[in-house]
Order: sequence, then C-alpha cells, then structure tokens
Amino acid sequence: MTMPDVLFTDLAHLTPRQWDAVDTMRQRRYTLYGGARGGGKSRLLRWGSLLFLLEAAARGFRGVRTMLACEDYPSLYERQISKVQEEFPAALGEYMISRNEFRLRPSLGGGVIAFRNLDDPSKYMSSEYAMIAVDEINKNRERTFHILRGSLRWPGFADTRFIGACNPDPGWVRAYWIEKNLPLELETEADEFAFVPALPTDNPYLPPSYMAMLNTLPPVLREAWLLGNWYASVEGLVYDTFTADNLTDAEPDPERPIELAIDDGYVDPRATLFIQRLPGGDILIFDELYQTKTLEERTVADIIDRCTANGWPRPELAAVSHEAPALRERLRKADIPARNWLATKTLVTGERSKRVAAIKRTRELVCDGQGHRAIRVHRRCKHLLDEIMAGYKYPEGKRASVDDMPEDGTDHAVNAMESWVFLRAQR
Repeated sequence: MTMPDVLFTDLAHLTPRQWDAVDTMRQRRYTLYGGARGGGKSRLLRWGSLLFLLEAAARGFRGVRTMLACEDYPSLYERQISKVQEEFPAALGEYMISRNEFRLRPSLGGGVIAFRNLDDPSKYMSSEYAMIAVDEINKNRERTFHILRGSLRWPGFADTRFIGACNPDPGWVRAYWIEKNLPLELETEADEFAFVPALPTDNPYLPPSYMAMLNTLPPVLREAWLLGNWYASVEGLVYDTFTADNLTDAEPDPERPIELAIDDGYVDPRATLFIQRLPGGDILIFDELYQTKTLEERTVADIIDRCTANGWPRPELAAVSHEAPALRERLRKADIPARNWLATKTLVTGERSKRVAAIKRTRELVCDGQGHRAIRVHRRCKHLLDEIMAGYKYPEGKRASVDDMPEDGTDHAVNAMESWVFLRAQR
C-alpha cells in the first residue's frame, strides 16, 4: 500500500466495494459506480477525487485540478459540498467558499477539487481537468458527457479519468456502461468503460431501518434501488414488461423476407424500422433509420442502400402512417408496396381505438401472460430502445388501461413499431 493509500484509508473509511471502484479507476478511463441506493456513491466520488490528487502528487504532479459535478447547485451543495465541509479535516486543506473549491495543502501537492453544477455544461468547454466525477450522472444529457470528456486533459498527464455514479436508469448511461452500446467515435475505447456494481448490502454503515425501507418499496423501485436491476421498469412506461430478455444481437436471415414500419416526419423525426418475422411467428426488429429534415426520396434511397450493403432482401411491404401519401408513393415507385395502417379494415374503427388496439397487441407481443416474448429488438436500434425503456409513458398518475393514451413526444420509433403490429401481427 502506498503512502497516499495509508493517509486516505485512515480518513475515508471506504467499504470493500468502494475500494474495488478505486482500483478500477486506476485501470480504466471511464468508470461507473453504483446500481442501487445506499451503496455509498456520493462518498466514493469525493474521497476518490481526493485520493486521485494525493496519488498525482506522489507522482510529481502538483496543482492538479479535478471536477466534482452534479446536475444543479442545490444538489451539488446537498450531496457534496456540505459533506466535504464536514468530512475533510483542516489538516488536508481548505474549502474556499468563494470559489466552490477544495485545495489541498502545498505539502500534499496543492491539488484542487472544483465543485461545479451542470446546468450549462458549455461553461466548461475551455476548462482542463485531470479527473472529472459526476454524481447522479443519469440526470444529465448524453451531450453533457461528451462536453465534459472534451475537458478531460491535463498537461503531461496521460491517464486522465472520468467516474460517474447513479442508480439504475434505462437511458444513455445504461447503454454506455451496462450494454457497451457506444457511439461510433467511442467504439475503440469500449474496453475503457467499466462498471462496478454496488448494492446496499455492500455498505456496512447503512442503518437497518434503511434496508427495511427499501424492502417496502413497490416492486419496480425495489428491483432497481435494492437489487440494482438496470432493467426494472420506469413508472408509467407503456411497455413496462420489456426487459433484457427482449434484446438480441441476432441478425436477419437473408433468405427470409423483410418489411418496414415508418412513422413519418420532417421537422419531427421520420423513424423507419426494419422487421423480419421469424419461423414460429416471433418478430425481429433488427435495424432503424432516424432522420430529421430528410426528403422522402432520400429516405427511400437510404433504405435500399442499407439493404444492399448488408445483403438483405428488398423490403416486401411498408406499414406507413396515414399522413404520408408522398412517402407511400415514393416507396411504390421503388417497388416497395406501402400501406396506410390506419386504413386497415378491421372490427376496430376510429383512429384512437386503432392506436389503443395497436398498443394492446404490441404489449402482448413484448411479453404475454405465459412469459413468451415474441418481439426481439436488436441492440443497435438505439432510438427505439430509448423510447421503449425511458420515454414512452402514460400521463403521470395514470395506469394502463384500454382507454389510456400515452403522452405525445418521445414516440416516433415506437409508433412505427405499433403501426406494423396493427397491420401485420393482429391475431
């Protein structure tokens, strides 16, 4: 154990799981810690930032700056600044109120932890930090992460570090660290992303009353906050039974026909899904286009180009939204039959009734009463998955019923899926 470790251990009183996170931070550039309530996430970030500075000083780097951030100032003060003022002894350094910074004593290297809120992350685009830590990182947009990592630099310091902490969440954090579903520019760094799970049972300092409270939570929250289930459903999700078991890496069979589902848009996104019905009747949604301000001919050309590039057959049918006559005509000219799904003659009449029926049937295909999951979605369908698992919800306080309609907004890809189901997968 190094001298900084000895000093740090005497002060920090970290749990074995938090030490696991420290060891991971030393080896990987991007670390995520947490996955449940009560694992000591916020404490790890402030004490881990301190240790980083002590170890940098031991290597000869003096005056190194790090950032410890939260989504807004009230959260920053409550979760971090107030705790630092209580926990960090004067023997280590001084908290400078006017600057919202903690500066180590010169004898300890003079490093700085800068406490910052992320209400406007662009403020830090010209800043430089050897390490950035973000508490409740899931409460920030994906764009914020990319802005911050652009500030992850320090002269002569090759091993800069980023660490985030949060509870389970179905958004971009899960995609990056849990699923390793990274944007193209980060794919070469996939091995640098590491997740260290922490449960309440890993924290010996939690009072028994807190554990008892977690056990009384509703099932969804209990799964997420007590058991660290990243696929526990968010309250109000339309497809609340969609889990990791609905995800797949399977590719389509080039010998079987494929079809399209398209929710039209221009300013709003035009969402296109590539679908194949598998032997036995299961449904594979294996690719997507998500385009804004794109002409119909461009979308059709992109569809054909993607099929050609991947060796997929030309789509045999497209389920298209009713307000898209120009798109349907363009598809027909490309020898892709297009049908207005709302014009389908069924016993169900009226647009609202058809949309509700489409949702009900899609829910059955996501997971039926016997636990069978007929719909499988490829992990690369990022927009569809984001909508299913985070954005597509019923209005607050409403429970799903045959009369409910989801909120408008984050629903373009999922509406395309429902249109295809109504057109092609009715019982």
